[in-house]
Amino acid sequence: MIKKILKITGIIILLLAISLFAIPYFFKDQIKAKITEAINEKVDAKVSFDDADLSFFKSFPLANVSVDKLLIINKAPFEGDTLVSMGELNLKMSIKELLKGKDESMNIEEISTENAVINILFNKDGVGNFDIALKNEEKTEEKSKPLSLKIKEYEIENLRFKYFDEGSKIKMILDSLNHSGTGDFAASKLDLVTKSTAKVSLFMDKINYMNQVPITLDAVLGIDLDKSKYTFKENKALINQLPLEFDGFIQLVENGQEYDLKFKTPTSSFQNFLGLIPSAYAGNLKDVKTTGDFTVAGFAKGIYSDKTVPKFNLAIASNNASFQYPNLPKSVQNIVIDTKIINETGLLNDTYVNLDKLSFKIDQDVFNAKANHQKHF
Repeated sequence: MIKKILKITGIIILLLAISLFAIPYFFKDQIKAKITEAINEKVDAKVSFDDADLSFFKSFPLANVSVDKLLIINKAPFEGDTLVSMGELNLKMSIKELLKGKDESMNIEEISTENAVINILFNKDGVGNFDIALKNEEKTEEKSKPLSLKIKEYEIENLRFKYFDEGSKIKMILDSLNHSGTGDFAASKLDLVTKSTAKVSLFMDKINYMNQVPITLDAVLGIDLDKSKYTFKENKALINQLPLEFDGFIQLVENGQEYDLKFKTPTSSFQNFLGLIPSAYAGNLKDVKTTGDFTVAGFAKGIYSDKTVPKFNLAIASNNASFQYPNLPKSVQNIVIDTKIINETGLLNDTYVNLDKLSFKIDQDVFNAKANHQKHF
């Protein structure tokens, strides 16, 4: 009797396992149709993907939908430019979501992507290539909602983000961006816990200001979806080895984005300054002897739009500092830095770099510098 029960149980388990492998093939066309329908109802761009697969094992007990090689190609005035390219996009949801009808929304609980590229462009007229939402979006939403997001967790792995503004000649690249977040997006107000790492390169009018500088940011963002407002709560950032803390918010408004941010170094050691130097040139900073302080503090407040930027003030200061590498006979002493990058009008061309003082001493040699420069874009 026991053998018969075990035999029947084994057969049931085997049939169940076979079903879990076979059932995804029956839903494959339905999944592809819903993805295609969701995309076509939302964007005015050329969208394609190689394939979409369904698995019950990859993220058990959730079902996992994988979309391979997703491409979003711009139409005019950026005809042929790639806006988004994703190596793999994974959507995780309850298995019961697969049993819904064609016109019922499918709730997505988790989302992740690997090896993606996002390419943001602004032409000389200030038009961005990311504005691909269909103008009759409200009507299509009333018609059907094939996909909806109730995300609790998301992850981005190895993303390359490129930004270029033809008007201002500003170019920024985030390489090897890894980012994850957890929060209940089903709620209109939530705290999003995030972790991010990347390497930043920044060019302004062909001048390279940052080259593959590593950054990290662990932050709790307070999100108000109704007001499109994102508030920095707990956060810890590193630019190379320079620690920074942020306070304030970013909010999407009708004519752009409103910024009200403050930032500063939580510690004032001159070691912070050495932390800005790329590791390839700095050597082992642990063995460098330093004295004195070094601080970075500032704010950005105002509207970023086609015509304005937030007013900002970035102050970099050090007083009576010194450092000495262990293998060098002489130290650099009496270091004084007083530099500000200022914009008081909100017009990009009214940006000033004021080097009020830079001085240091090596043995008996003293170096002094002072400069004021208005940056034109």
